[in-house]
Amino acid sequence: MNISILLLLLVSKLSSSFINISPFIATIIIGAYFVNSKYHLLIMVWIAQFVSDMSFGMHVSSIFVYMSYFFIVLILYLSEKNFSLVSSLINVVYANIIFFFVSNFGHFISFSEYYSLPIFFDSYKAGIPFGINLLLSSLLFIFIYHALLAISNKQLVSSWLR
Repeated sequence: MNISILLLLLVSKLSSSFINISPFIATIIIGAYFVNSKYHLLIMVWIAQFVSDMSFGMHVSSIFVYMSYFFIVLILYLSEKNFSLVSSLINVVYANIIFFFVSNFGHFISFSEYYSLPIFFDSYKAGIPFGINLLLSSLLFIFIYHALLAISNKQLVSSWLR
């Protein structure tokens, strides 16, 4: 199962676009239900991110992206592991908030020539369209994953009944 989750993470990360339409956060959330160890999932997430960074380029604020994934995985394993659509949707909101605040802080720290509150808030304001795209795509892919898992479970049950 861990290899399947790693492959899903790699494919979802490498298929991401630069406008933050990506199944990656949704894949992390679904992966948390199937991977028992938060450390294993975190390593798989970081491997996928590293492969993506090697393919698309790494930048100075990348450490904040890795940190955001650390916090997301930590929160997922601290929360109740109840596999349901509602639980996944709540996790999508938490994960996207974490990613938005941590990665934009990294962008502010790494790319600002001057540090002031107006520049700080402007960097977050500039990230809002990307954050909205990431949130909407994460919600979409959570629905897709849950639909696929429901269909898969239904087919599995019907094959056992034959």
